[in-house]
Parts: sequence; structure tokens; C-alpha cells
Amino acid sequence: MKKRGILLIVILTTLFSTQCYATWSIIAVDRKTGEIGIVGASCTFDVSGIASIEPEKGAIVVQAASNYFARMKGVSLMESNASALEILNAMKAKRFEPERQQYGVILLKEGTSPLVYSGTEIADWNGEMVGDDFAVMGNILLGEQVVKKAFDAFNQNRDKSLAERLMLALKAGEEAGGDKRCETQYARSAFIMVYKPLDGAILKLAVQGIKKGGEPAVTLLNQQFDFWRKEEKDKY
Repeated sequence: MKKRGILLIVILTTLFSTQCYATWSIIAVDRKTGEIGIVGASCTFDVSGIASIEPEKGAIVVQAASNYFARMKGVSLMESNASALEILNAMKAKRFEPERQQYGVILLKEGTSPLVYSGTEIADWNGEMVGDDFAVMGNILLGEQVVKKAFDAFNQNRDKSLAERLMLALKAGEEAGGDKRCETQYARSAFIMVYKPLDGAILKLAVQGIKKGGEPAVTLLNQQFDFWRKEEKDKY
């Protein structure tokens, strides 16, 4: 991979949205490598607008009613080296309608833990599981097993790269039932973002706009990810 400020790989469209009713996502850091990553999937047209990575700092997800301005407030504070709790509390300001949101904040800094907040007005099933260096959260899911299976898949693959662990976790969520609105399609959109400090790049892959009843978005994203990994190996 060439050294650039940002490496942008986008499948189908750009990674931006101001409103996105999201379902399950994972935020994670690797404090040994300095990598920061996010994956997510939903039965909506485009889920990718829920996520922001601040290189060398951390990551933020704002999903459910996904308030763009809450996320940008969190990013601004993260740039200023605010604590995870300070960031979360700021995003919970009344003007951002926090009870309609599901927030996730994670910092790369040693000795910190991710924080998640699920508002009282988001749809069931909703919930989260939080580890030392990652968190899984979701709403409008088939059930608790979606979050649990994703959490277990990430933890059980510690020998793999952060990007691989994130994809395995997202795939496990799909296999556990995913977004209950999509039935056996599980999701219509999905994405992965991983900041890689060695080359100062952010990998971004996304699949969105899949028609209702079409191919599962996470499966399609996994295929794109496998192709990207093969391309990267062939470079060296």
C-alpha cells in the first residue's frame, strides 16, 4: 500500500450520510499496532454515515436515529484529547436527542475503556457488550445473540489482524440473524473502516443500496474484503 494521507476505497458510493437508522456495529482499537477500526451493517440503504475515525485518537459511532451533529461534536472533542466520558456526555446534550441515539466511543490511549450509551427510545432488540479494546452494539436486531456472537468472534480471533477480527465479528452478527427487518438478507448495507498508522491510511470498503430481498450486504462486503487482502498480499 502506497503512503498517503488517506487511502479511500469506496464500493458503490461515498461514505457519508446525515441520517441512518443503524443496527449492529463494532468499534475497536489495537493498542500494539495503533490501528483503529469500525464495522457496521443495517437493513437501511446506507449505514456508513454512522462512523468517524480520528487517526491516532479513536473512533465514534452514532447510530439508531444517527445524529450527524452529535458525531461531529464528539470528533471535535476527540481531536482536543477529551476523555471518553467527556465525549459521551457532550453527545448526550438535549439538542442531539440522545434518547433516540446509540453512541459508542473508543480511545486508542492506554488505560481507557470504550463507552456505549443506548437511548430509551431506540427500538428493540437493542443492547451492547463492552470489552477492554472493543465494543459491540446494536438495535432493531433479531435478538441478543447478534451482539453476543459478534463479541465472541472478535475475542476468539486475537491472533488475526484488527481488520480481520472486525470482519469476522460482523459476519458472526449476520449469521446470528442481523437486522430483524431484513429477514434472511440480514442487512442491505455494510462497511468497514480501519486506520493503519504504518502508512497513515484509512481503509474504507462499503456495500450499500442493495435491494430488499437481494444478496446479504455483509456477505458481499466480506467478498470485497477478501479481494482487498489478496491484492495487498500480491504487492509484497
